[in-house]
Amino acid sequence: MRTMLMLAVAFLAAGMLQAQPLRNEVIRDFMPRPFPVQDDVPVLGKRTGHYSEKDWAAAIDAQWGSGESTTEKLRIFDLFWDTIDRSFACFNGVDVDWDALYDRYRPEIGAGVSRGRFAAIMNHLSMALQESHTRIVDVTVSYRTAFRPGVPLAVVGGWGENGHFGAGLTPLPDSTLLVYKTVEEHPLGLVPGDIVLGYDGVPWKRLYREIIDAQLPLRGMWGSSEEAFTHSWLMSAGMNWHLFDTLDVVKYGTGDTLHFATSDLYRSYLSLFCSEQMDIPGVPKPRYSEDQNVSYGIVEGTRIGYIYGWAWSDNAGMEFYDAVRALMFDHETDGLIIDFRMNFGGNMFLSDEALGLLFNTNVETIDWAARCTPDDRLLMCPKHVGYNYVIRGSAATFYDKPIALLTGPGAVSSGDQVALRVAMHPRGRVFGKRTTTAFNAPITLDVENQEWSCRLAPSESYLLSA
Repeated sequence: MRTMLMLAVAFLAAGMLQAQPLRNEVIRDFMPRPFPVQDDVPVLGKRTGHYSEKDWAAAIDAQWGSGESTTEKLRIFDLFWDTIDRSFACFNGVDVDWDALYDRYRPEIGAGVSRGRFAAIMNHLSMALQESHTRIVDVTVSYRTAFRPGVPLAVVGGWGENGHFGAGLTPLPDSTLLVYKTVEEHPLGLVPGDIVLGYDGVPWKRLYREIIDAQLPLRGMWGSSEEAFTHSWLMSAGMNWHLFDTLDVVKYGTGDTLHFATSDLYRSYLSLFCSEQMDIPGVPKPRYSEDQNVSYGIVEGTRIGYIYGWAWSDNAGMEFYDAVRALMFDHETDGLIIDFRMNFGGNMFLSDEALGLLFNTNVETIDWAARCTPDDRLLMCPKHVGYNYVIRGSAATFYDKPIALLTGPGAVSSGDQVALRVAMHPRGRVFGKRTTTAFNAPITLDVENQEWSCRLAPSESYLLSA
C-alpha cells in the first residue's frame, strides 16, 4: 500500500502522460453491516482440533435447526435457479456448469436438508456465478447469527467494519496477510507489521479453500474477477477466527512465530473500520459514520492533491465536486491522486459534475446489454441507452496535469464504474490491483419469503469504445 502511494507520487512528480484505462466491465451499493454481539442462537460449545468436512456438516445441521419445509426450500431454489437461467447477464467468461449445479443440489434438497445446509447451498450456488451483486442469503443465518467459537458461518471480504477481529488484513504476494491497522491494545497484542499465517498450523490460503469445499454458510462479499475473488477470501482471514483454535502470527520486529488462542477474542467487540488504505499526512479520511463519503487534502510536504472516495451515495456527488474544484482552483497542485481502493458503490452519476471539471472533451464510456433470449445464456443484445453515460468535459476547466488513480478489489459496482471513468482521463494512469469488476446493473428478486434476500444482475455493461 505504501509502495503504491510512492509510485503514484513519483508518477505525478515526473508528469508522465501515459493513460491506462481499465479494460473490464459497471453498478450498486455494499454498505457494511455491524456484526451481531448478542447471544441469539444456541451455544454449540468450543470446537477443538481441525474440523473435517463431515464435522462442519454436523455443526451446520445442529446450529440453525430444520428450517422451512422441503416444499418451501424447493420453491426458493427453483425460483432462483430458473431466474438466473433465463435472465442472468454475466455468464460470459464464467466457468460454471449451471445445469450440473441443478442436478447436484435439487435432489439433495428434495431429500430433506437443515436450515443451515439449505442456506449454504443457496450461498454457494450464487457464489459459483462469481459475481459480486448476485447473491441469495437467509438473512437470519448470515446476518443475525452471533459469532461464537465453533459457529459454522464463514466471512468473505474485510472492507468496512472489522469489529469481530479488531485488525485489518491485506494479502501479501505470498498470500500471507499483513496486519496494517489494529485497535489499541488488541487482545492478542497484534500491531501493524505483524503477519498472519493462518490457523492451527495451516496456512490461510489453504484453509479458505477448505471452508469453500465444506460449504459453510457465508456472510460478506466476494469479488467478481478471479483476482478480486481470491483477494476477498484472503483478506477475510481474521474475521474467521471463530472457526479455529489458534491464530498463527509472525511478529513484527522479532520474526518470531507465535500461536494465540482465538478464545481470547471471544466477547471482545473491537470496533474498527478498515479500507486497505494507510493514513496520508495532510489528508483526512472520510467520516463514514457521519455519512461523509468523500474527503480530500494536500499530501504533506508536496503540491499533490489527494481525494478519497468511499461510496457514491448521499452527498457524495457534491463532496466529490467540492474536492475536485478546491484542488483545481483553490490550491496550486502539480497533480492529483484519486484513491478508489475501497468504494461501496451507489449512483455513478454523482461523479458527473466533478468529472466535467477534470475532462476537456466529451468521452463515451459504457452502454448496457441484456440476454437476447432466455434460451441462450451467452448471446447478448445491446440496450443502447448510452447517451447518459458520456463524460461531458469542458476545455475551459480541463485539468491538464497528471492524475494517479489508485484502485483495488474493494471498489465495487459504481465504485468499479467511476474508477473506469477516471481512468479514461488523458493524463491519467492506474496503480494497484483491479477493482472487483462488478460492472453490471442488479435488481432485487422477491422470493416471497421475508427470511430471504436476493439480488441478481440482468444487465451487463460494455465499453462504447469497443
